[in-house]
Amino acid sequence: MSKVINCECGLVVQAQSDEALVEATMKHVEQDHPELVGKISRDDILNWAEEAT
Repeated sequence: MSKVINCECGLVVQAQSDEALVEATMKHVEQDHPELVGKISRDDILNWAEEAT
């Protein structure tokens, strides 16, 4: 089942696995929200995730 995170900036991150979702979200944070680098954990990301519909 695919999971999705809707970032408050409007970007939608979607992936088929937890690891892919974490990787894509961390890449987005590094590029677009550098002030959050090092402040967001894998668990934070997975807690934000929802099942894609």
